[in-house]
Amino acid sequence: MELTKTATIEKRLFQLTLLKVAGQINNRRKTVLIIFFSLILLTSCTSEFQSFNDTALEFANNDKRIDQKEFETLIEDISVSDERGFTQFKDDNSNIDNSKVVSYLLKYYSAKNLNLTEADIWQPESETQQTAFNVNVYLENSASMDGYVTGVTDFETAIYNLLGDFKISKVCDSLNLNYINNSIPYSKKNALPADIQDFIEKLEPSTFRQKGGDRSVSDLKNIINTVLNTVDDQNAAVLISDFVFSPGKNVNAQDYLNNQGVGIKIDFAEKIKDFDLSAVVIQLESNFDGVYYDKTNKSIPFKGKRPYYIWIFGSNQQISSILDKKILDNIKGGYLNRLILQSIKETNNPNYKILSNPKIGDFSRAELNNKILADASLSKDNQNKGLFGFSIAVDFSKSLQDASYFLDTTNYVLSNPNYQLEVETISNKNDASLSGFTHLMKLKTSDLSNEVLEIQVVGRTPNWVFASSSIDDSNMLNEISEQQKTFGLQYLIEGVNDAFYPKSSSNAINTFTITIKK
Repeated sequence: MELTKTATIEKRLFQLTLLKVAGQINNRRKTVLIIFFSLILLTSCTSEFQSFNDTALEFANNDKRIDQKEFETLIEDISVSDERGFTQFKDDNSNIDNSKVVSYLLKYYSAKNLNLTEADIWQPESETQQTAFNVNVYLENSASMDGYVTGVTDFETAIYNLLGDFKISKVCDSLNLNYINNSIPYSKKNALPADIQDFIEKLEPSTFRQKGGDRSVSDLKNIINTVLNTVDDQNAAVLISDFVFSPGKNVNAQDYLNNQGVGIKIDFAEKIKDFDLSAVVIQLESNFDGVYYDKTNKSIPFKGKRPYYIWIFGSNQQISSILDKKILDNIKGGYLNRLILQSIKETNNPNYKILSNPKIGDFSRAELNNKILADASLSKDNQNKGLFGFSIAVDFSKSLQDASYFLDTTNYVLSNPNYQLEVETISNKNDASLSGFTHLMKLKTSDLSNEVLEIQVVGRTPNWVFASSSIDDSNMLNEISEQQKTFGLQYLIEGVNDAFYPKSSSNAINTFTITIKK
């Protein structure tokens, strides 16, 4: 009995020991399971944010930029995730703050040794850029303008179309209509559609005379300065005129034009000092039936086509808004030429990249993303022997300038004049390497050296201004070419251009740098 009892006790102790060990095992399993699931949860919490980082890095490595589609993809990743890591991109109302996203990306890319700037990351326009402003329209009603409003003319159709588009655009708060000569003899504030129609239908010489003011001479300096002084953060201005200077009798026309040009330059320079000014000059053409007044104020009856101009003054934001709305592009009948002048302090360098092909000679692809042509060498083939060349794709789409401005190589300055430059519009929409770029710069030289090649797009008076300018219109009836020109236009535009782009400055609108290593 004693042996049996002892055996039973030992058996019971063994069972208790097994239960205790089993319990310990179960506890360990629980601990292991808790750790396992915690790791899963932790991994799931960080995977979305890590995926966001990986995607952002992949986008940047492709072409050293984040385009609109890529930026919107990253924003979508943020918006669909509740992960805590994304809260740094949101405001107190859980709305995504684009500026915070851009700031994070710049820091992240810097940590990854990627040299991206804010200009390399596409960003949607801020709401402030869409703030409406008043548009004050000034139509010169001097006697020289009568021929543009005799009967139904292209001039009237274009102006009606322009005013209508301004009125319905979201950028226009109030549209105010004015006549102007040496004073402002007529104004219509906050014009309604019916007022615009009435304004256009009554565009006749009789109405010009009725509205009054001194119609005898066009003092362009005074007219432009009067309009310029109305421009501020709430008011943009539109000036419509033939912009023909009127020196008058017994006046030296050359001296008059020189003085007017200098005076206009000073007026614009003073405005630019205190205000973020931009200007657009559009050259149009209309049928004309009336009296043309030459440089001596002699009247010349003329019927035919004559140029006229629409000038728009405003802040950089206002001009950008007008151009974005395509208001000028929709003018009935279109326009002949366009010039845009802008404060250089407001320009942003566009995105650009070096293409691996086409090329003349050879260079390494390893550092192209850093804008470096390494191991550069001259061509040895018969066709291009002794030459070195490469191409740059550039995105000028956000520039205020017309695309054609960038095709004119006289608007470029190269630090090494031994390089030849050609620029063309990118038309191949199927080439993925050119996606998001508008222009192709082709450079070549026979003087290959180690250097940092700097390419500048500069502000200059375009060639069409010189081709459209007259210095002697006294024989306008017999000289067909003079009929398509504007007396003194060159002095007017150059005066304005010198204010925006002083000859003492580099006047670089955009700058590109390429490091070349042999």
